[in-house]
Amino acid sequence: MKKMLTLVAYLLIVVATQAQTLQSLFDKYSEDERFTAVTVGGGMMNLGSIIGKHSSNSQNKELASKMKSIKILTLEDKGSVLSKTFIQELDKVIEDGKFITAIEARDKGERVHIYYRLSGKDNADMLIVSKDKNEISLIWISGKMSKEEMLNAFSCNGKSTIREEKSEGSVS
Repeated sequence: MKKMLTLVAYLLIVVATQAQTLQSLFDKYSEDERFTAVTVGGGMMNLGSIIGKHSSNSQNKELASKMKSIKILTLEDKGSVLSKTFIQELDKVIEDGKFITAIEARDKGERVHIYYRLSGKDNADMLIVSKDKNEISLIWISGKMSKEEMLNAFSCNGKSTIREEKSEGSVS
C-alpha cells in the first residue's frame, strides 16, 4: 500500500512538473513586450458554449464546453535571436512534456504542427505551432477531455487524423 501511494504521489509530481514547464514558458514570454499574448479563461469558454447552443453542430459545442483555457503567444520577428531561443525552449517543452504529434502541415512557406498529450483520466493539452517567414505563433488549449474525445476532435467522417506516435520534439 505504501508503494502504491508513493507511486501515485510521484506520478502527480511528474504531471504537475510537465504542466509547470509549459506554463513557465508562457509566463516568461507573455511578459515580454515583443510578444503578443492572449489568454481566454474558463469563464469565456463557458460563455462561448452557451452562445454556441444556437449552433447546429452539437459536437463542436460539446468540445468547447470541455475546454478550460486557450493561451496564445505570437512573435512577429521570426529571424531574430529571440525567435531561435523561443523555438529551442518550445522544442524542449514538447519533448519533455511527452507531447504526441497529431498533424504536420506545410504550405507555401507556412508550417503548422499540432501536438497533444493526455494526462490522467480526462486531462488534455493541445499545442498548435504555426510558423511562417515573419512570425511564430503558439496556441495552448487545455481541457477536460478523454483520449477518445481528443481523437474525435481530429476526426473527419469518423476517421481519426491523429497519428499515434511520440513527438520528435522539433517544430522546425
